[in-house]
Amino acid sequence: MNIARQKSKRIGLRRLPFGSLKPETRQGYTLVCVALWSTIAFLFIHRFVVSAVVVDGRSMMPTLSPGNRCLVNSWLPYFREYKRGDLVVVRDHARGEMMVKRIIGLPRDRVQFLNGKVLVNSQCLKEPYVPKGAYTYSRQLGSREIKVAANAYFVMGDNRLYSEDSRAYGDVDRGDIVGLISQ
Repeated sequence: MNIARQKSKRIGLRRLPFGSLKPETRQGYTLVCVALWSTIAFLFIHRFVVSAVVVDGRSMMPTLSPGNRCLVNSWLPYFREYKRGDLVVVRDHARGEMMVKRIIGLPRDRVQFLNGKVLVNSQCLKEPYVPKGAYTYSRQLGSREIKVAANAYFVMGDNRLYSEDSRAYGDVDRGDIVGLISQ
């Protein structure tokens, strides 16, 4: 019998380290875990789902004014492609900041500026978002037709006189687009 008792004692279950903790310590661990998972969830949502931006500058007037707050949907582009006319947030690597612009040219489109108008694939682009009487031109491109790269977009601000956009720095790679502005 002594052998049987010794075997049962050796096979017995071990207590978990948390079982011997005081209730106050367990609550502390629970609080730390909740705070950690909340932070991870916030960062995930902020980076991959939705984030907020404040417009600074007048390149998107009259559509967006300085001080406007907008939501950036980073999730939707995984389910649908960007479309012409979409407002997007673009990373500007040269300045280390973000910019709000409108997609004018899609991948492989041909963009040209003639007589103050924007032509996309030889068709005059209807732009109800541009202020009346606005004249669109490009000092760098002149009236030369350019072709948008296969994985890039041609973006411009609505306030053409005050917008630094693809007319100056060229196509924007799809990877540099953060997401869509929800209006």
